[in-house]
Amino acid sequence: MKKQLLLFLVFLTGATGMNAQVFWSEVATGFTAASRGINQVSYADANNIWCTAYDGITTTNVIREYTRSNDGGDTWTPGVINLGSTTLGIGCIAGTSGTDAYVAAFPDTGGLGGIWKTANGGTTWTKQATASFNATASFTNVVYFWDANNGFCMGDPDTPTTFEIYTTTNGGTNWVRVSASNVPVPLDGEYGYTRSFAANGNAIWFGTNKGRMYRSFDKGLTWAVSQTPIADMQTGNYAFADLNNGLLITDDWQFFRTTDSGATWVSEFPIGTYRNAAVTNVPGVNGCAYVSLGEDIDLGERGSSYTTDGGLNWIDVNGQDDTNADNGSDVSFFDGGHGLAAGFNTSSTVGGAFKYVGSASLFDCTLATTSYTTAKTFTASPNPTSGVLNLNGKSISNVTVYDAVGKEVANKNYSALSNVTFDLSSFNNGVYMVKVTNAAGKSDTIKVVKQ
Repeated sequence: MKKQLLLFLVFLTGATGMNAQVFWSEVATGFTAASRGINQVSYADANNIWCTAYDGITTTNVIREYTRSNDGGDTWTPGVINLGSTTLGIGCIAGTSGTDAYVAAFPDTGGLGGIWKTANGGTTWTKQATASFNATASFTNVVYFWDANNGFCMGDPDTPTTFEIYTTTNGGTNWVRVSASNVPVPLDGEYGYTRSFAANGNAIWFGTNKGRMYRSFDKGLTWAVSQTPIADMQTGNYAFADLNNGLLITDDWQFFRTTDSGATWVSEFPIGTYRNAAVTNVPGVNGCAYVSLGEDIDLGERGSSYTTDGGLNWIDVNGQDDTNADNGSDVSFFDGGHGLAAGFNTSSTVGGAFKYVGSASLFDCTLATTSYTTAKTFTASPNPTSGVLNLNGKSISNVTVYDAVGKEVANKNYSALSNVTFDLSSFNNGVYMVKVTNAAGKSDTIKVVKQ
């Protein structure tokens, strides 16, 4: 049946560097086994961070390990999440201090999952009995805490009528099941995913295999649901900058925006390089900054990008910093000056994660929006198109078309024209990058959808 979120494990094949600034600094996560990947980052505060691990070589191996930092990500202490069972997988982690953290554990080959807590830095873990998850169909996906007391956890429907959701107001001493009347009825066969959620303020969102997104604005007490533009949220990565505005980016680079908390989504075609495997908002910068990890659509290079205008324009970190985040599993920012991206280690003293070492002012929307929001030299319409594409601009001399994996599929020269008609009717449906160059050498790359 299951169903952890897909992990993107392809390493960088190369990158160019302008060395304009340092964005990431690679840090050692301390795991003894090589190729330990980070699959989740949880900030308790600016200094205290908890991460869970997975096997970057054999991803089906069950890994019950964590690493934590008490100095903002400079040094790390790894450990084992001992739940008293070898049949449980770690679905999610939520740190609330340097000593306290919670994990959502799911049945791997049998046994009952649930929520476990450590209050001594991971030395021991104790099951939270009142978040029972004890039905045959129970499968624990997510745990999240807003502070030391208030938290929520979510699992798949344990009956045909409701997702299994609990909330706590006392640090997990007591968990209370959310009434089925406050949770929209799931579709037939609908379930959630481990670590698939977003949070902002008192709001929380999670996605399902039916392409739907559940949302709550009161720390999980009441819920609404709506359909996203994609069929299965396993292929989607999402984040919310505030209660209304969010982004959804799919594995195949489809890009959607919401301004109503996820009730509706609009397809967009951003300018610049964004990535397809993970996305997070950067808190505290007026709701306009995001960072994404994964592959870029042009070259397929692993790395990271950021935006300071809500996702309209993206800046490629690979072109600025030779230290490129090589694991697309997760990225998280506590604020504009504290962030961490997933990596892979090579030993206990080399690699594993990437700490943000840039300036908080980089994400200042009041400064960056003007700098980075620029008009295209060339335009393309209609977009999407079923065939004919009209390209407009000054002195167009060349049009080159690339498919979604970066392979050149068409190339044609022109004699400094202002308007060019390019026929895509023979192309397969999908996403293409159309590079338009003028006689002076100025070029723009426009994302075009053929449908």
